[in-house]
Amino acid sequence: MDAQKYIISQLDALKVPFAVDINPKNDAEMVYAILKFLFSKKFRKFSIPEKNQAIIIAAVEKNVVNKEPIQIVFPFGGYKLWRLEETPEADWAELFSIIYFVRWLKPVCALYPKGVNFTFWLDEVVITKLNNIPQSDLDEYRKSFESLLAFIEPWAPSNMRFETFLERSQYESDEAFEAGLQAEMEKLAQARVKDPKPLSESALRAIEMNVKLTPKQAEDPDWQKKVDLMHYAYYNLQEQQSRIRPSYTTENITAFTVFFEPNVIPIGSTKTSVAKFWVGVGALQKRGDSFIEAILSPSQIEKANFVWKPITMEGLEGKNFKRIRVFN
Repeated sequence: MDAQKYIISQLDALKVPFAVDINPKNDAEMVYAILKFLFSKKFRKFSIPEKNQAIIIAAVEKNVVNKEPIQIVFPFGGYKLWRLEETPEADWAELFSIIYFVRWLKPVCALYPKGVNFTFWLDEVVITKLNNIPQSDLDEYRKSFESLLAFIEPWAPSNMRFETFLERSQYESDEAFEAGLQAEMEKLAQARVKDPKPLSESALRAIEMNVKLTPKQAEDPDWQKKVDLMHYAYYNLQEQQSRIRPSYTTENITAFTVFFEPNVIPIGSTKTSVAKFWVGVGALQKRGDSFIEAILSPSQIEKANFVWKPITMEGLEGKNFKRIRVFN
């Protein structure tokens, strides 16, 4: 089997109906059955603490009682890491993750008629200021990402809905966001003067990986600290958005590659990966006569001994879907 036939086979497998062998007799039994699928060890990467479980259980109970879809949010930056040659568009990493999410939620959709609403929450409003990524690149990424969601729709269950939500829509204007962010940065800076905490090595690595450093910025010995300050000031500003924010953190379910919010189900990004799809690239790992999807971080790309294989798939547009990395 070659790479293209493998990818097509994985898409076709999504259309195969999932056989549900249980028939919940009431809402309580339905909630219990849904939770078994959501917490499946086949997909999640870590055990879920009881405090997380309590929020998730309450969210599913609310959805079932109200006869509405199970609401799941996946928050991410809404960009492609500038260091990757794939930037600024989405690539196989995004597609493989979306396929993985469909596999995870397919049993829920087969069991529960109302299905699932899966919202990708894009934090791109701060990325230009934080990482020096042009807005035009962010726009290109969003366009290519939403094209993938449209592409996957024919293979996904009919009661599974993917959508995007922009963090910037929570603010009256870009100016209002800027003012709010500046105010939070000033408050956080004052707090850090009283209680300074040095950046960890992992935090420094993440900052230096994500920020497209400008020459002027590089002259500032405290530039990493200032980026970190903006990063956490942004989180603080988000927490104040009472109109929508609670549904993201405490009322619905958050899916993510690792623990993040108190209602997180840590499901990774593919069967074998926890690398975030927007800061990695999609590749196929050779397994006998077949393959397995993987998402490679920049450091993994450097170490991987891969070859490029050509791909031609109808409906997959963009510069990143003409070929794919294959490694042993």
